[in-house]
Formats: sequence, C-alpha cells, structure tokens
Amino acid sequence: MPFIIKCNKCGKETGAVNIVDLIKNHRDSNGWFLCQCGEHGYIEKHFDLQEEGETWEPFLRGIITLGIEDDTYQPFVYLVSYKPDEPVNDIWFAYYKDTKSSGGKLKLGYGPGGPPVLHKRQVLQMLRQMKSIGCLSQEEIDEAMK
Repeated sequence: MPFIIKCNKCGKETGAVNIVDLIKNHRDSNGWFLCQCGEHGYIEKHFDLQEEGETWEPFLRGIITLGIEDDTYQPFVYLVSYKPDEPVNDIWFAYYKDTKSSGGKLKLGYGPGGPPVLHKRQVLQMLRQMKSIGCLSQEEIDEAMK
C-alpha cells in the first residue's frame, strides 16, 4: 500500500491504495487522517536529501484539498509535523492528476518541475481551512499582514 496511516491511539495501521483513496476515504471532515478505529493518525515519510547523510522525515497528518471536485487536476497540501502528535507547522504542496476515466493513469506529483500552480482564491481557501482546524491562528495571520 502506498499510504499507511498509523493510529495515534490504538497503534493499528490502515492502508490507502492511492492518493484518491486516501483523500476520499481516510480523512475526517477537517482533512485529518483517520485510523480504522476512528481516531486521528499519521503517515511517516523518509526522504534522503542531496546533502550527504541528511534526511527529511515528515509526519503527514492530513490533507487540505484545493481543487474543484471531479476536475482532472487536483492540487492539495499535506499538513506536516515532525512528531506524530505535535502541532502541524509545515505545509507541503502537491497535486494529483487522474486521467484513468479516459484510459490514462493516476499521477501524484509536485508540479511540472516544481509545485502546483494555485489561484490566489485557492491560497486563501487553504488559509481559511488551516485557521478553522487550528493550524493557523488569527494572531499569526495578523502578524503576517503587518
């Protein structure tokens, strides 16, 4: 399974077969990943960096979708922390493109040579969602707008 959600409470693992399954079937209404027991979970990732001996080891805690339902191109952000139970402090931009209905493939990516392109309305939608689920405070927004 490409995505294994580990539970913060019961310790069980729940698998999602692909990004579409993960987004549609393994999140709560706020975008947090869920274990089969109904508690929040996380996905561990490990990446070797270009710098010799260095790694990036994020814990993916949820996804905020930014696309229009049923569009082929679906941008989203992962909500990232560096421990499975600490607050989210990073967002990771990504997208998937699903052309299976027309005989194509499902592609998960980080943009053609970079991150996905977002309309400013989608960025504001992301910020609203991050605020509503407690990943971003009004104080942080006010400070950024100074």
